[in-house]
Amino acid sequence: MSSGAISSECGERQCALDLQLKEGKDEAITSGHFNLVWPIEKQSTTSESQESEGDREDESSVAKNSKKNTSNIKGALIDYEQHPAKQLKISSEQSLTTISHSIDIHSTQRAISLTGFSDGIYYAQLFDNNDQPVSNQVKVTVEHHSMTKVWIIFTSGAVLFLILIGYMVTKVFRHKEEA
Repeated sequence: MSSGAISSECGERQCALDLQLKEGKDEAITSGHFNLVWPIEKQSTTSESQESEGDREDESSVAKNSKKNTSNIKGALIDYEQHPAKQLKISSEQSLTTISHSIDIHSTQRAISLTGFSDGIYYAQLFDNNDQPVSNQVKVTVEHHSMTKVWIIFTSGAVLFLILIGYMVTKVFRHKEEA
């Protein structure tokens, strides 16, 4: 699945969300199914960072250390926090002039699973209510397994299944004849 952030800018401003392919980058998706995620990172405020440095003299050193440890946690997802994205648009053109899929998303949604894509290169990006981009653009390359390989695997499985059923049936009949 070949995936990568195409652009990190949303017009003239920095993107509010970081759209990513969950499966990773620079590989071909062989099933036509992929997951897109756009996590929101927890940002610590200046008041939290001032408290975490333990400026107050009446705190014990244990309390200071525990505050420092909890305030340094970054990158945690906040499930209830809303984001500006309202639509995910997918196109086979990098310019997104012809949209092949337009999917409405909820303002607290952080991921989406997509399936049913044929071979090709697709570009995905999140947009707000005003049709302005709020995320980077992600490139996804879909390359299905060849049908020859699929039929070989299917036939091998069917043959093994029939051998197993045949073995079980003959074992049952031998057991009944002996009894």
